[in-house]
Amino acid sequence: MTTGPGVSAAVERWPLVGRADIARRAVELLRRSSAVVVTGEAGLGKSRLARMVLDRCGTGGALVARTAATASPVASPAVAALLTDAGAGSSLAEAPSVAAAARALRALAGGRPTVLGVDDADRLTPADAALVHELAERTGAGLLLTARPDAGAGPPWWQRRPVVELPLRPLPLRATAALLTAALGGPVDGMTVRGLWRAARGNPLVLHRLVGVGLTCGRLVAVRDVWSWRGAVGDPRRWRDLAAVDAEPLPDGVSEVLEYLAVAGPLPEAVLRAVVAGPALDALVSAGRVVRTTGAAGTVLRPAHPLQVEGVLPSVGSLRRRRLFRDLVRAADPADGDRPKGPLQAWWRLEAAEPVPPATLLAAAGAALGTGRPGLAARLARHVPGRDGALLHAEALVALGRAGEAERILCRLCLDRPDDPRAAATRVLNLFWGLSRTDEAAAEVERARQHVPRPDGSVELTIAAQAVALFTGGAGAPVDARGGGPLIRDVAEALRTYLLTFRGRPGQVCAERDPEPAPAVWTAVRMSTRACQAYALVLTGRLGEGLALARRHYAGALRRSCVEEAAVAAHAVGVAEWWSGRPARALPALREAYALADERTPFPVRVFIAGQYAVCLAALGEADRAGRILAAIDDRVAPGSTLCDRVELDRVLVLAYGGRHAHAADRADRLAERYLAAGRLTTGVECAYLHVRLAPARSAAAVRRLRDAAARCDSPLFDLFAEHAEALLRGRAAPLLRVADRFDALGYHGFALEAAAAAAHGPAAPAAANRARQRAGERCAGHAPPWLPSPTASARLTAREREVCELAAAGLRNGEIAQRLGISVRTVGNLLQLSYTKLAIGSRRHLAERLALAPLAAGGG
Repeated sequence: MTTGPGVSAAVERWPLVGRADIARRAVELLRRSSAVVVTGEAGLGKSRLARMVLDRCGTGGALVARTAATASPVASPAVAALLTDAGAGSSLAEAPSVAAAARALRALAGGRPTVLGVDDADRLTPADAALVHELAERTGAGLLLTARPDAGAGPPWWQRRPVVELPLRPLPLRATAALLTAALGGPVDGMTVRGLWRAARGNPLVLHRLVGVGLTCGRLVAVRDVWSWRGAVGDPRRWRDLAAVDAEPLPDGVSEVLEYLAVAGPLPEAVLRAVVAGPALDALVSAGRVVRTTGAAGTVLRPAHPLQVEGVLPSVGSLRRRRLFRDLVRAADPADGDRPKGPLQAWWRLEAAEPVPPATLLAAAGAALGTGRPGLAARLARHVPGRDGALLHAEALVALGRAGEAERILCRLCLDRPDDPRAAATRVLNLFWGLSRTDEAAAEVERARQHVPRPDGSVELTIAAQAVALFTGGAGAPVDARGGGPLIRDVAEALRTYLLTFRGRPGQVCAERDPEPAPAVWTAVRMSTRACQAYALVLTGRLGEGLALARRHYAGALRRSCVEEAAVAAHAVGVAEWWSGRPARALPALREAYALADERTPFPVRVFIAGQYAVCLAALGEADRAGRILAAIDDRVAPGSTLCDRVELDRVLVLAYGGRHAHAADRADRLAERYLAAGRLTTGVECAYLHVRLAPARSAAAVRRLRDAAARCDSPLFDLFAEHAEALLRGRAAPLLRVADRFDALGYHGFALEAAAAAAHGPAAPAAANRARQRAGERCAGHAPPWLPSPTASARLTAREREVCELAAAGLRNGEIAQRLGISVRTVGNLLQLSYTKLAIGSRRHLAERLALAPLAAGGG
């Protein structure tokens, strides 16, 4: 993707997007000598669209004359400008009459069609307007005008000729995404697109200015090949320049509304209406600069984008800030203004420099955290003296993903009181899920067990220990979180969902899913739970439901402007698209998740996100890049952990998509044994199924292992995997086609393609198999895994010959190959010589190239 000066140049050029249909319609009308007026508010691109339409008319052979309206008192300036633009000399441009001007234009056209264009036609004087109309009538020219929308009612001169009005609307969200991608030279994350679209209200000119300021101030940056709105403000004075961006003047009182939102954040609508002018607030809501959301706490108003209030903050001094908060306190409870009514009012009192008892602050902070407002909880708890306030502050910071700040507090608290299970549990969670320091988290668990009285009776410590064990090995049964704090409850729900999903019970996860959960405290962990629930739907054959659920979660994260939620939800969308067999459609969501995932994303989820993105890249031909991503994960994952096994599965898939099918099959076989032996049935089934699909020589034992593992799970999809494996073993077209049809009906088009391709392989394949393969290939958008049967030279090798060749190409010596496959060294040598002859090569040095194998990924073994 393009960055640096190239981006600035691209932004200056600012492409015209989302106007193709209206441009095409205008050209068609002008070719019929019609009169067309393009209407729209300032900044929507009327003039640019008109220029593009006139250029197309000129390219099509028409004589084009264009001008912009002026308020000049000179006689017929518009007509003179049209003639001059068309190529007439100055004497003709000063023609004494419209008839003479018309003759001049017809002479210049020489029989070609003529098109006249007038920008800002609503500013023409009545006399000029009449002359332009008459000139078009006398020459039979098409007439293209631009005007404000309120001019569309039809001035008198428009009534003399039918005028087709083509209104320009603000860009919709999808067109805004396309515009930003084209201007910045790379993909833009969904939250940034939505925020800028709201701030600009679909106006391309406003959007252009916002992007320019974001680039200059360092807020709009490229992170892992995706543009995101983040980072620190470079110069706050630049935000004030955005006042000039708005194309729509707003009434007095708007700045005061924005001041309240700038200092206090989202506010209850009833409170805000009590302290500001109603018309100003209504104007901001109507213009889309302030958005209204309704939830359990009532109706809340918030800025559409940080830009709406960033420019206001530098002008709000400390005294003004204090007065704003005092107004909010009085408005929230005018009848009894001396007592805080909730966490929000307690914070307002603090900011208004009014006294609030520490016990009241502690209770308010606890209530804020328990109702899913960790930011407010942190602001309150940091003003509470003593250990209780510090611990609550640390818990809120953990929930916010500010792991480094939380660790500084928690380390001190655990040193002061090593027997405090709540502090120890919070630190364990923060060390592992926040800071990805696995060894330290495990050590903290052991230290706490030595100091905490009856550690097995502590709900917090038990759940924290399980949170580490789940991804490092040895996790037990799900733990009841009753008696634990709000942070622990979110973690316990996530652990239960993951444990059931990993251990072959995705159907149970689907059955237990709560459609209306309580407010999230640790939002990233709660979204991880929701993403796992969507994945459970995918694993049980309900792909469409899983994808729809993931998309709803993603849309909700964008509405809440929550980056950590958006990263996890985007990954869930990408995973569901991946399982449909269309990696090209999965890539944008997976790429966005990879770009957005940071220290606020739970560490295990970061590993899942990076691994799935790497596999998708490999499937699309970028095996080298995929290998580099997996190598970076290796540096952060503890050897021998279950996360390490997860990365190993991703590496096996990268190998397979790189063309090393036999090598990948061998590793998938061993990985399946490890997973199934550890009781991690879901991933064990996935590995066993992959092994059967990849193995050049399928065995009845491998198929039986898959069937037995699937029977221990509650997923009907796993039973279909086993049927596919049995059909592959038998090699008969009819069972394979039945499996392909069932996969296709469920939406798993990639698996359907593999089954249909196996049915269509061989000279005696039925015509129905070829049709099924073609149909599945189309539904996979042309993608096909490299292990499908194909009529290449390497396909002439027997299954055993290809297996030996792949291992030799991977660098294994004949003795190692013999030991791996359970055959003699002499047999290995004979098989290699036969293969060299078939492939027309002289040695193993050329095997990888001849078999079209990708290089081994880093750490591939």
